[in-house]
Amino acid sequence: MEFSTRIANQLMLEGIQNKLSKNIVSSPLSINVALNMATAGSKGRTLERLLGPKMSDEINAKSRKMMAVTEGGGSSKDVSNGPILTMVNGAWVDQGFPLVDKYKEHILKDIFKGEANNVDFEDKANNGESMKGQGWASDSPGLLANEVVDEINSWANIASRGLIKNLLQHGSISRDTIVILANGLYFKGIWDSGYKFDAQMTKYRKFYLLNGRVVLVPFMTSKKKENYYYKKFDGFKVLKIPYQSCQANNFSMYFFLPDDRDGLQNLLGKFNSNSGFLNEKHFKLAKEELSEFWIPKFKFSFDFDVLKVMDDMGESLSSIENLRDLSEMMHISEDAPYFISKMVQKVYIEVDEKGTKATSIIGMGFRLMCERWPKISFVADHPFVCMIREEGSGLVLFTGTVMNPLQKG
Repeated sequence: MEFSTRIANQLMLEGIQNKLSKNIVSSPLSINVALNMATAGSKGRTLERLLGPKMSDEINAKSRKMMAVTEGGGSSKDVSNGPILTMVNGAWVDQGFPLVDKYKEHILKDIFKGEANNVDFEDKANNGESMKGQGWASDSPGLLANEVVDEINSWANIASRGLIKNLLQHGSISRDTIVILANGLYFKGIWDSGYKFDAQMTKYRKFYLLNGRVVLVPFMTSKKKENYYYKKFDGFKVLKIPYQSCQANNFSMYFFLPDDRDGLQNLLGKFNSNSGFLNEKHFKLAKEELSEFWIPKFKFSFDFDVLKVMDDMGESLSSIENLRDLSEMMHISEDAPYFISKMVQKVYIEVDEKGTKATSIIGMGFRLMCERWPKISFVADHPFVCMIREEGSGLVLFTGTVMNPLQKG
């Protein structure tokens, strides 16, 4: 989980450094599950390059724990009993490279609760002009037929409960593709009864952007100002709001607010440091009375190339020389050439007076190539970090930066 959290932190930091001024959100948990699905079917350098030199039994055990958290999160449509949390996994496999039985039954089906879908990427390809773009497009003609792309998008739409409709674009997958692994994560929770926002008190207030501009944004608050989980650290404040739950798992949203209006880059730099800056002490908060309390409403989506961020971290996985490294997953011939991979994540998050909806769809494909203040307040009126975390396991489901609450994507 530490590695996928580093990817999320790197993504947010790059957004600030490149002055994108865009809201960013990702799902470390979803990234971790997708990587674990690939790692469980690999060996040698691929295994070490993904998550370090760990034993497959250790990775599988951690994967079971992650799946258990989502299974314990509830999957009904009644969110009043606790957050709805569902995770689904799937694989689309070329018939020329069938899955190894052990991987198909023990790893994919037993551990990740996923199903394998057999396709013929090459024969289902259209003979047309080559296309390039996001996804797994190649220079050669013959792209994956639209009906197969539609099948994967339909799966993503169902997994995200209609919030993410198009993971892939028509013509975005090469006929040289041999396997696509996908993970879908969905979360919906309402604020705990002691921390509900009053919609009648929502009003427009100033939000200060990093470029110096000011926008008017709907801010939420509550008549209640006492007993909020809060703590002041050097240069930033942390606030926690729990979600209502009658289940064993407890979920909360954390807000990390820099003291300075332009302090987000410095905060993210600390998050992304090699010293492991963010640790359990930042989640051990005490109940305090707030003199002021305002949180902006926001709703937006974001998508990005996970492997590009890994490349920027010096953890390249875009090109692997030995395709036999995937022999624990698929039947690979001895003379198979090297392969390259692509990993795209799309995430949606919405926070309002009632609670939170968040979902992530990630697809990973492989193809051949040839101190105490006298007054305490928490007014999130400038860019900040938010995070959804399961308290018992410490798993981070979603994390992101809110640069402008008015942005939709």
